[in-house]
Amino acid sequence: MNSELEQRAEEFQSARHELAELVAGLDDETFNRRPDRKGWSIAECIDHLLTVGWKMVPRLDAAIIEARNRGLLSDGPFEYGALGNWFVRANSADSLPPRRTFKTPRLYRPEPKREWTVPQAVQEFANLQEKFISILHNADGVDLARARAASPVTRLLRLSLGQWLKLLAGHQKRHLWQARQVKKRLAAA
Repeated sequence: MNSELEQRAEEFQSARHELAELVAGLDDETFNRRPDRKGWSIAECIDHLLTVGWKMVPRLDAAIIEARNRGLLSDGPFEYGALGNWFVRANSADSLPPRRTFKTPRLYRPEPKREWTVPQAVQEFANLQEKFISILHNADGVDLARARAASPVTRLLRLSLGQWLKLLAGHQKRHLWQARQVKKRLAAA
């Protein structure tokens, strides 16, 4: 894999390990408890990441297939557009705590009243990380700047495959940080 895809693979593996470390010793009740009425629980942070990730998977797979069919191949390095790069930075963990927050689109909100067990959430998150890494292998040799996919929220938002992969890795880092803050607040209560 090219160096950009290798970096994403490291980030996805790191996210998997970070979640396992975060929930070590937590019981299901604490995992699902909100720190306050408005804040998400740790489980809701993970549910959000799973929802976003699994909704993006078929779009990433389709973008890779389409790019190969169209002959959009390259080993990089890749240059991405400024607007897409801004969107990636705004929704990732370039700085923690995040400088800005956004209202979560309805499509990506955690499922109301869903109760996760810790092992169930850890396994599902691990499955998602493995799928992302599989996508990275499939994307090797594809022009990550020219292959594009639309957001599940709106077709108006089209990013390159490389930007989506960076966004997903950074978005996970952002919400794992959020989950860690929830854990600290629950422990202090």
